[in-house]
Amino acid sequence: MGLRDEGRDIPRSDGSRMRRPLLDTGWGPERAATYARRRRSYATSSPLQLDDSGLHATVRLDFPRSTAGKGAARVDAARAIAAAYGVLARSVAREPLALTVRGAAEDVARFVDGLPRVIDHAEQLASWVARMHGDWTRRPGNEFFAAMDERGRRAHARDFRAASFRVIVAVLVGPEDAVLPEVDPARPVWEQVEAFAGGVGQYGWLEIHEAYDPAEALQLLDSAHEAPAARWTVEDAHGEQLALFPEQLQPAAGPVVVIPCSGAKLPHKAPAGQLYTGTLHTRARKTADALTANGGTVLVLSALHGFLPLTQEIEPYDHTWEDAGSITVDQLRAQALQLGLADAEDVVLLTPSRYTSRAAAVWPDARTPLAHLGIGKQLGRLAALRTEPEQYTTAA
Repeated sequence: MGLRDEGRDIPRSDGSRMRRPLLDTGWGPERAATYARRRRSYATSSPLQLDDSGLHATVRLDFPRSTAGKGAARVDAARAIAAAYGVLARSVAREPLALTVRGAAEDVARFVDGLPRVIDHAEQLASWVARMHGDWTRRPGNEFFAAMDERGRRAHARDFRAASFRVIVAVLVGPEDAVLPEVDPARPVWEQVEAFAGGVGQYGWLEIHEAYDPAEALQLLDSAHEAPAARWTVEDAHGEQLALFPEQLQPAAGPVVVIPCSGAKLPHKAPAGQLYTGTLHTRARKTADALTANGGTVLVLSALHGFLPLTQEIEPYDHTWEDAGSITVDQLRAQALQLGLADAEDVVLLTPSRYTSRAAAVWPDARTPLAHLGIGKQLGRLAALRTEPEQYTTAA
C-alpha cells in the first residue's frame, strides 16, 4: 500500500480501525502549534534526494547541539528508530550531530516525518522518570543526596535522565512484550534506571513505525519530485561525498567474501578497495581476490560505514566498534538487502571475531575460516586459502 492510499487510521486484522499514534489531531490549534514547534527543534532535514529510478531516497538530518548533550543522544536514538522504519541511518564523517538516511523513498518519507514524533514521545517519558528522581532527592532522611551539594544533585539528575532516555528508546524500538528487569527493593531506586525507565517505556510503548502523518510524508515525497534543483551539492553537504546511490551490485557467480577494514589508512579519500593499509586487511584482500578469481563479490566491513563495495569512495576516518555510532546488525541487514546480497548462498567471512559476529547475523550460514584463531594463525590460514580454497570452512 502506497502513501497515497493511506489515511490517518490503521486497519486492524479484525476489520476495526485504530488511530495512528502521536498525531496532534484533537489537541486544539494552540497545543498543536506548540507540538509542531517542539518537533522541529529536534532535527532539521534536507529535501529528499531521489535516485534516478525515483524508488530510493536519501535525506540528511542535522541535530542541534545541546548543553545537556541531548543532541548526541537523539542521534543515537534516530539510528535505532530508523531500523523500525526499514531505512539505514549513517553517521556523517567528522560531523557527530548529522546523519544521512537512505532507503525506499516512501520508507524514508515516513521516517523523516515520524522521527521527531517518536523522539518527543521518548523525551516526555524520560521527563516523567526525571520527576520521580526529583521526588527521591527531596525525601527527608535521604543521606545519599543530602551529602551532595546543589551542583552534584543537578549533575546526578541530568545523568539519570539521559540514561532514562536511552533505556526508553531501546524499549520503544523493541517488542511490546520484552522482558525487563524488575525493581529490586533491596537496592536504591536511583541505581535501577533500567527497571524504572524501562517500565515507563513499556507503559508508553506503541507501534513507532506507524508514528507518522501520511499527508506530511506524501508532501515530502512530492517536494522531492517537484524540486530536482534542490538536490544537494557538495557545498550544501559541508563537503560530504554524496555518492549515496551506488547501483545495486550484480555479483558474478561465486562467493560473497567479507574482509575487515583497518585502522591504518591512506591520508586522503579513496575507494574502499584502496583506502585501508593494515596487515590483516591487505592479507585478507589477497585471499578474497583469490577466492573470487572466477567470479564473486568482495566487501569491506567497516565499523562506521558497514558493508563497502571496493569501488565506493570514502574519506579516511578514525572509528572502532567501541565508539558510539558503530553500524548495527539491523543496518547491516538493510545494506545487504540494498546491495542485492541478502540472499547470497555462499558467503565467506575473512574477518576477526567482532566483525564475524555481526556479519554472521546477516548471513547465519556463512563460512568463517578465521573464527577462534589468534592473529598469527589467521594470517597463516589466509595464506593457505589462496592455494587451497576448499579449506574455507569454519575454523575449529
